[in-house]
Amino acid sequence: MGSSYTEFRDKGFWSCDGLLEVWLRLLSLHLKGDVYTPGWQHDLRDRWLCISGVGISGCIHAALDEFLTDEERIGIVLEASDHCAKKLRAFGKSIPAATLNLLGLEDLFTEDISVAWVELIADRFSTLLRGELTTDAKTSPVLPFTRHGQTWDELRKQ
Repeated sequence: MGSSYTEFRDKGFWSCDGLLEVWLRLLSLHLKGDVYTPGWQHDLRDRWLCISGVGISGCIHAALDEFLTDEERIGIVLEASDHCAKKLRAFGKSIPAATLNLLGLEDLFTEDISVAWVELIADRFSTLLRGELTTDAKTSPVLPFTRHGQTWDELRKQ
């Protein structure tokens, strides 16, 4: 599995492609407002749906700088991000593979995935949009590198 860098205003984080694809797919489905009429929300949603569904390793570009050009747009995406993160927690410890396979992603899931993994991506994504993330391409680990002191291999066994 490859990894991609999600950047906004010269800061960002690396993450495993599969988890980033799940996050962007879920987030695109939680955008509210003008996603069905021409405009930036429609274009952003289409972009995220497209890049999260083709299985391109190492090349997932969320295009945040291109679309989130003012505080209103950032706020709309942050609201969707917060809403989506709350919905994730309703699954409990893991998201069933059968549910993930309904999202239309390129790869089929054969195992459930930990909600904690996707929450980590969601948290970094929101922190990035709020301007609170301090890592860049050189200083960010590839997430989920650690979660509560666990290594990636330990997380995968949960």
